[in-house]
Amino acid sequence: MRKKPSGGKNPMKQKKWKLLASLLMVSLLIFAGCGDDDDDSSTAPAASEETASEETASEEETCSETYDVAYANLATFILYFRDLEEGLRRFGAENCWNFTSADAAYVIEDQVAQIEDMVTQGVDLIIASPGDLVALKPAYEVAKEAGIPILSTGDSVKDDSLEIGFVGAVWIDTGVDQTEWMVEKLGGSGTMARIGGPGGSEYVEGRLEGFEEVIAANPGIDVVFNQSADSWTAEEGLRLAQDALTANPDLDSIWADSDALALGAVQAVNEAGIDHANIWITGSDGEPAAFDQIRDGTGIDATIALHGLQWGNVTAQVANKFLTTGSTGEDYFIPAPIELVDVENMGSRTNEDLR
Repeated sequence: MRKKPSGGKNPMKQKKWKLLASLLMVSLLIFAGCGDDDDDSSTAPAASEETASEETASEEETCSETYDVAYANLATFILYFRDLEEGLRRFGAENCWNFTSADAAYVIEDQVAQIEDMVTQGVDLIIASPGDLVALKPAYEVAKEAGIPILSTGDSVKDDSLEIGFVGAVWIDTGVDQTEWMVEKLGGSGTMARIGGPGGSEYVEGRLEGFEEVIAANPGIDVVFNQSADSWTAEEGLRLAQDALTANPDLDSIWADSDALALGAVQAVNEAGIDHANIWITGSDGEPAAFDQIRDGTGIDATIALHGLQWGNVTAQVANKFLTTGSTGEDYFIPAPIELVDVENMGSRTNEDLR
C-alpha cells in the first residue's frame, strides 16, 4: 500500500507548479492552432487506436463466456461428414466456441478412444457421429459419468438416455424414398442390385429396412444382387457393381447406400459399355459429382441429398442452445434437412446451394 506524504505543503513549490502549468497550457493551445489545417494524418492513428480498442472491447463483451466443444467425426473422407464439420466450425467461430475435432476414419475403436480423450480434456460438450449403434455406448457412458453432455448427429446409439438429443433423419424413410423412386422408374417390374454400406450404423440398418419394406410390397422387382461393401469408396462400388453386372448383364437398376458407391457403379456401367439410358442408378449423401451427373444425365440419376453443411448448422444451433440455457429446447429427435434430388426437382440450384 502506498503511504501518504508526511508534513505540510510548501507554498513556494505550489507557485512554481502553477507557473509551469500555465506555460504548458499556452504551448498546447499554440500546437493545436498549428495543426488546424486539412491534413488530419497526425490525429488518424489516435482515432484508429480508439476504434481498435472499441472493437476489442466489443469482442470481449460478446465472448464474455466461451465454450469448449469437441466433435467426434466418424470419417472425413466422406463428404457429408466433412461438410457437417464445416457447418459446426463456421457456427462456432461466430458464437464463442473453442472448437476442436477428431477424425476416426471409420475405425470404430479409434472413435471410442477419441470420445474418451475428449472427456479427459474436460470439454463443455461433445458432438458425435457414432459409427456403430452398440460399440460406441461405452464411450457415451464414460461421458455421462463425467457429467459431459453428448449430442449425436447423423447417427445415434442404442440408448437415448446417453444423449441430450439426436439431430438426424428417419433412415428407414430415406431407404423407402430411394427404393420407391426406383420402382416407379422401372414401372414396377425389373431387376435390381443393392450395394449396401459397411458396418452396423443406424444409417445402414435403417436404410436396409426401408429398402426391404418397399421390395416386399413390389413383387415385380427382382433383387438379383444384394451385398454389403467393405468400405465407403468408389473402388468398392466399382468392384461390387462389376460382380453384379457380370452375373446379370441385363441389369435394370443399381441401388447404392452412398454416392461414392454409386459413382463406382457408374464406372462399372461405363466399362461394360452399357448405355445409361438403359439402367437406373441411385445413391445417397449429395456429392457434387452426383449432382453433376444428375444434371447431365451421365450416370447417377437421383440421390438422397443430406445437405451436410446445413445439417452441421442445425446441429450447432441445438448444441449452442444447450450450452447457453441448459436445454436443447427440442424433443430428443431433431430432424435435419434432407431430400431426394433428381433432374426434375434440382432446378437452377448450384452444388453450393445443395451443400
